[in-house]
Amino acid sequence: MNTLKNIGKWLFILPFAAFGILHFGPLEFSLPYIPSYLPFPTFWVYFTGVCLMAFTISAIIKKLDGLAAFLLGIMLLLFVFMIHIPKAMAGDFLQVIATFRDTAMAGAAFIYTAAMARDYRFVNFLKSNKND
Repeated sequence: MNTLKNIGKWLFILPFAAFGILHFGPLEFSLPYIPSYLPFPTFWVYFTGVCLMAFTISAIIKKLDGLAAFLLGIMLLLFVFMIHIPKAMAGDFLQVIATFRDTAMAGAAFIYTAAMARDYRFVNFLKSNKND
């Protein structure tokens, strides 16, 4: 079972490295996803790439990986509500698929936070504050 858990962990972590790197590629592929009401769209593309790489590095070196996974889950849910749902409601069927994909990945990020993270400071912080 540990082997399967370890394979699953790496299958979750490594695609985010690829996603992060892709955010530093040609901007014409990424800029259409930035909502028009956000200023500095190029900044948001690169910032997202940095965030994705930060999660990957954090998970690999096992430092602040719980916090990084939690923030990744929040970022993915922001994508769902700020990008995918509005575009899906405008008739873009691919965004319906993206809504479910990013929702599932956010859930996996939260599971990683609770079950796989090795830097327990953030997870312990969450547990200690659940009754407050």
